[in-house]
Amino acid sequence: MIEELLPPSVVVVRGTPELATRPLHPEEARCALEMGETRRREFALGRACAQAALARLGLAGPVLRDRREPRWPQGAVGSLTHCDGFCAAAVARAEDVRAIGIDAELDAPLSQRAAERICTPEEREHLAGLPPLPSGQWEKLVFSAKESFYKAYFPLGRTFLGFHDAALHFDPDTRSFRVRVLRADAPPPHAARGRYALAPPHVLTAVVIGWNDDA
Repeated sequence: MIEELLPPSVVVVRGTPELATRPLHPEEARCALEMGETRRREFALGRACAQAALARLGLAGPVLRDRREPRWPQGAVGSLTHCDGFCAAAVARAEDVRAIGIDAELDAPLSQRAAERICTPEEREHLAGLPPLPSGQWEKLVFSAKESFYKAYFPLGRTFLGFHDAALHFDPDTRSFRVRVLRADAPPPHAARGRYALAPPHVLTAVVIGWNDDA
């Protein structure tokens, strides 16, 4: 279902048992040397998804790490997400898409304390007026959507944003959302659009920043 949130120029590959058996690229394997067994399996499956997506675009090269973020081969942009029971990579040619962010989260509700840490007062007021979700909370969707946006945003501005540095507005009719960056000193882009899906037991979100978007 996550592939439905992204345009045709983006290739999405989800983790499968077959992909989980593929060996890491030697350079990727070096990145995983100090990881524990569980983290290494997660890392390996994510890279296998990424390599399969790159191959479908006719691209190749290891997906390494840069400040805990994926570093994509020349000519590619992409995003990875890992969650209990879900792993996926979304990749596009850099000439077609400026940046991508995807995220999957379990649809269990957040605690009130976590919701206040993640949502701005403006967002909490907005969410209170939305129809209830069939499971989980809107706050969990805010968390996932901000994760997707930050994954797309960081490679462009090389700036970390806090949860209250951006605000979301959801449109339940189209299952989409808008993002506005609130921090005055943050580099562009200052706005983006994304889509979401409810796929129990997960919520899924995706953001694509194009070359003609807010620069």
